[in-house]
Amino acid sequence: MTSTNDANVELNKKIIDLYSDPSFEDIWGSHMHHGFYDLDATTKPNVQTAQIRLIEEALRFANVPEGSSKKPATILDVGCGIGGPLSYVAKKYGAKGIGIDISPHNIQRGTEISNAQGLGHEVTFQVADALQLPFSDGQFGIVWSLECGDHLPDKTKFVSELVRVAAPGGTIILTTSCLGDLTPNEESLKPQERELLQSLRESMCLLEWISCAHYVDLFKSHAMKVLPSTYLYTSVPVVIHVT
Repeated sequence: MTSTNDANVELNKKIIDLYSDPSFEDIWGSHMHHGFYDLDATTKPNVQTAQIRLIEEALRFANVPEGSSKKPATILDVGCGIGGPLSYVAKKYGAKGIGIDISPHNIQRGTEISNAQGLGHEVTFQVADALQLPFSDGQFGIVWSLECGDHLPDKTKFVSELVRVAAPGGTIILTTSCLGDLTPNEESLKPQERELLQSLRESMCLLEWISCAHYVDLFKSHAMKVLPSTYLYTSVPVVIHVT
């Protein structure tokens, strides 16, 4: 019988191998996440433009201030990939940023890219597990995670760690793929939906997804104030104000 710990080690190895493939950077650039696509737009933006738009929409949705006296001073990116989003947000606010990822390849590339941008003193990266963050309680003004939760087996622990390291009065910004909330007449996903999800799990190391409402309930269990969720194309930002 395989233990839970052994299963998690094997999962982490698969994720590390997946994101060590250099083709990911060739396709996605330094922002390894989906983008924001306005369905009413007459032209479709390129991938990089849409990725930046997603970041800006999430920050706007979270009401993150840009004024010198109120802007965030510290940012943690959980599941940072090769650091594109963290470098962008840290530069935008003039903040100190730390990115964590379980992939040594991602951490190395993130460090190389941020150094090349002259951000080496402001942005740093380290190998760490999102379910065991190596930081003290209440350390970060913004806790930021783009599509990391998709891969994690324990969503309850994930949310608990995000909440633990967020400073009082800070903000948690989470974008993650979610299951659609079932209608009152539905008891489960349709067979074709389950088949599609299974194929995604096998090819991209994606674990059991939960609904946006379930995420909201997890944050509320920590007495967090949750802004009403909004659905963006391909990702669901769930923005939590920590009080």
